[in-house]
Amino acid sequence: MEDQLSRLEGKVLEAIEIIQGLRQENGELGTRCAGLEGSMTELEGRLQDAEEQRNQLQRDLEEARESAAQVDQFEEKRRLVEEKVGGLLSKLEAMS
Repeated sequence: MEDQLSRLEGKVLEAIEIIQGLRQENGELGTRCAGLEGSMTELEGRLQDAEEQRNQLQRDLEEARESAAQVDQFEEKRRLVEEKVGGLLSKLEAMS
């Protein structure tokens, strides 16, 4: 009987040791998870900022394209005016 009690005592002490190790590991994992949650929140915020910046850049790009189209239109009008003025000058010079 004493042998059985000794074996039981050994098993109980072994179980206690395992439980203590698991509790410590659980605490460490809890700390790591809390850190990861903070990192995830930070990453989500950075992602949102990046998306807002990308959207702003897309709006800026669209405005730049519209401005470039206007510049092209103005350049075409300037070229037409220059041709007309050149033609009128040629006619005036021919009259002299």
